[in-house]
Amino acid sequence: MLALIKAALITMLGISYMAVSTPIYAQSNQGPQRNIGIMAGAIGSTTARLAEDLSRTMSGKSDVKIRAMLGKGSSQNIDDLLYLRGVDLAFVNADILTNIKITKPNHTAIGNLAYITKVTDSELHLIVRKDSGIDDIYDLTSKKVNMGNISSGSALTSRLVLRLLGIDVTGSFMYPTDGLAALKNGELDAAFFVGAKPLPLLLNIHEEDGLKMINIPFSDRLAGIYNEAAFLSEDYPAFVEEKFVTTISVPVVLAVYNRFAKGSSRYKNLVAFSDLFLASIPSLQQPPRHPKWKELDLNASVDGWRRFNYFDNVLSQ
Repeated sequence: MLALIKAALITMLGISYMAVSTPIYAQSNQGPQRNIGIMAGAIGSTTARLAEDLSRTMSGKSDVKIRAMLGKGSSQNIDDLLYLRGVDLAFVNADILTNIKITKPNHTAIGNLAYITKVTDSELHLIVRKDSGIDDIYDLTSKKVNMGNISSGSALTSRLVLRLLGIDVTGSFMYPTDGLAALKNGELDAAFFVGAKPLPLLLNIHEEDGLKMINIPFSDRLAGIYNEAAFLSEDYPAFVEEKFVTTISVPVVLAVYNRFAKGSSRYKNLVAFSDLFLASIPSLQQPPRHPKWKELDLNASVDGWRRFNYFDNVLSQ
């Protein structure tokens, strides 16, 4: 009797397995044939919104599915692009390559990365307490300054800028929300924030918080890595005291690994993305997509970077 029950159960399980597995197999053949992964920034970041726009605009066209993924900053995004399976492109701040050349001259990224296009710019925000006696970036020496969480683009850019300018500070690496709170409470003298203006977090600053934005004058030491930029009083009415405040910006690029063989699946992913991206630009630049897409300049070159060969050939035709 027991043997008969076991035989019946095996038969039933076999039938159930066939009934479930066949439709799953059939469904997989009906879905997008090419999955393309894009690593963006943290939740709430501009690049997270841009990656989501790419997914919503491009997925389902030409048998392509775009998977937008949340990352932890430019440094981690580069590692993910190089080593994490399923990541084909990554939003990164362009100064990441300069930082790698200085700090890790034998890193695999050097010579192996390229960019599809410059997408937008991220400005370097430097906020201080009004009672700190700090009027520009050179007054930060020995001050308590937050850079942002350790793996973020904010930390990378702020540390690199201070290094290039020869300014030594007492640095901390709190998340932006915690850093802003500490600045308001007087635990810090200053804090850096990097992102496309206006940063939603900084719109929570009010006049009674006693904070102000200060100048970051452009220097020859920053040329070729950063660009001159400015904040207007209308960008941040609560703490841009003058008509404008000078700063610098870093290009944000869509980076790719540039060493895949032309016949490989990974190379074909980048070709498919390139063609579909170019065809989707008019849609990306219309509401409800992020207004930063309107800043897209396909012809913009980025110092220290080379263009992905296929994309460059298509643009030159």
